[in-house]
Amino acid sequence: MDKGNSLTLNEVGELIFNTTQAYLFREKTDPGIEVFMQKGSLQEMMTLLMQDGSRLLVKTFPHKNYSNDLVFRIEVYKTKEGDLRGNRVAFLEANSKSTTGREVRSFVESFLSQVGL
Repeated sequence: MDKGNSLTLNEVGELIFNTTQAYLFREKTDPGIEVFMQKGSLQEMMTLLMQDGSRLLVKTFPHKNYSNDLVFRIEVYKTKEGDLRGNRVAFLEANSKSTTGREVRSFVESFLSQVGL
């Protein structure tokens, strides 16, 4: 995706999923993580069930930022087993008109690295 193309919610969700999949299988072994996807017209969620019982939740939804620009807000939460509140690990506001796939991929790889995957 080149700069200047408008991204859709579905395209951002697919980028997140494909980048996560490539990152998890980069060593050509099964990391033992279950992945669940939930898609809707207003929000996409990806949940990763980790081997230690914790969960990583990635929510993507359209949002207007302070400049009144349409962005896709990507929020990442990590929960511990038995604690469903979750702590926000990272977030990104990806402008729907100027964000490239490379920016989204870099963000996904950085938060996966940050949580120790």
